[in-house]
Amino acid sequence: MRRTMRARFIRRASPVALALLVLFACSRSDEPSSTQAADADDKNASIAWFDGTVDDALIAAEDRRKPVFLYWGAKWCPPCMQLKTTVFNRPAFIETTRLFVPVYLDGDTPGAQRWGEHFGIVGYPTLIVLRPDGTELTRISSGMDLEAYPRVLKIAARQTRPAEALLTAALAEPDSLAVADWDLLANYGWWVDRGTLLGERSMAEVMSQLAQGAPTAELQDQFALLQYAALLSASDDPETLLTAAQQEQARMLLLRLIEAPARLRANIDTLNYFAVGLVMASAADAERREALAERLDIAMRSVGSADGFTIKDRLYAQRTRVELVKALNPDAPIPAAMIADVRETVAWADQAAETPQERQGMANYATYTLESADLQADAEALLLKEIERSPDAYYFMPTVAEYAQERGDTDQALTWLERAYEESRGPATRAQWGLIYVGGLLDMRPAATDRIEQVMTQIIEELAAEPSAFYQRTRMRFVRIDGELKAWAAREDAQPALQTLNMAMGRVCEQLPEASDIRTDCDALFGGNA
Repeated sequence: MRRTMRARFIRRASPVALALLVLFACSRSDEPSSTQAADADDKNASIAWFDGTVDDALIAAEDRRKPVFLYWGAKWCPPCMQLKTTVFNRPAFIETTRLFVPVYLDGDTPGAQRWGEHFGIVGYPTLIVLRPDGTELTRISSGMDLEAYPRVLKIAARQTRPAEALLTAALAEPDSLAVADWDLLANYGWWVDRGTLLGERSMAEVMSQLAQGAPTAELQDQFALLQYAALLSASDDPETLLTAAQQEQARMLLLRLIEAPARLRANIDTLNYFAVGLVMASAADAERREALAERLDIAMRSVGSADGFTIKDRLYAQRTRVELVKALNPDAPIPAAMIADVRETVAWADQAAETPQERQGMANYATYTLESADLQADAEALLLKEIERSPDAYYFMPTVAEYAQERGDTDQALTWLERAYEESRGPATRAQWGLIYVGGLLDMRPAATDRIEQVMTQIIEELAAEPSAFYQRTRMRFVRIDGELKAWAAREDAQPALQTLNMAMGRVCEQLPEASDIRTDCDALFGGNA
């Protein structure tokens, strides 16, 4: 039942999750300022976040003749904490943000989810550069090498053409673009724009064309890696994915990336998600595959113990090593020495993460690393300790609930889910964690009709008080739970409960714009008019 509850509603930001699978004040409205929406630690941050709404920021950008740098995030989001503690605190990045009107929009700020809908944002965190008229110039990958952020942001500050125009030129007239333009495309947030830039085109095919047209070997390899990542994310069987010629090209690409320290560092995030698949896809011959795997293991072992890489990089390098062993020998136990390496790296990360923000990210990435090595007991112990100290402990509770469910202790699992909902804060966040709780009830207590109806009604009533939170992430989750509730009602003869929920939902829907897609989706929930 791995990921039974987390997979239903929690998105942990990563290229894989985004391919298969972040919002950012004297305020002229009743919306709280971005400073108010930020964490306590942000009050002393060096980035001079704009003090006002997104609309106010666009006006200020016009007056100052600067673009807008929009960061959409959430205070509980581990990848957001990763950005805050490794990128947003770096002097070079802080200096670069002065070229912009920087706006931090927290996902629980009134209207934030509607902005997320407007910009087609997939999840937290998302970094977008806008013209003062609101036109999107580009969105920046949140998985770059730390040294790349200020460089790419400076390029974006000078850019006058939207990413769409750059892509068109790169495909039709590659020589017409400067190296900086190519750099911006290589570090575009391809995984976090809902395919807007690609349209109907295949990401793998576009990346292949860009790899051929890019002006430097480093950029060519970066696009080629994205090409194979796109292919792997769309395939269930990497071993039959590539032709013989493509296998050799992929093998040589991987060797170039992992054996050149600068390229390894520049591409570590993508490699930590896709390198194992690339090994399995690029060497049909077992002997060649083992040889390639050995070199990848050496590279990732060095990352796992190297200064200069982030906590996430080092943890996920160990996870990559474990996943590589499991892919090559699925029936064999994980070597004891590798288990020891995983535990040693997690212990280092636990000591290295000192602030609450660092620990929020560390605990998340350490959990996935430990789970990969089948060390669920270690992961649970780590999370239980973190729940006692984290200001956003509710984020970790569904995971602990999952462990309890797997042991057969459904009472404890539901207690954790209920507590997570009770302790969550912010309208969009409370809706998300409330629906996680409902999902757990449907799974473990389907006969508890009154309780399911009661919790869903509470979630809906809270949304009726802040209907702008229904957009984007919340909307998607309601559409998902709608299907689960309808199937549950059919099994449990609970149609009256659905009717009650549909009537309650009307108080949310009536506050949404008429003749809009979101109003249509809302009206159709729980047996309403489709």
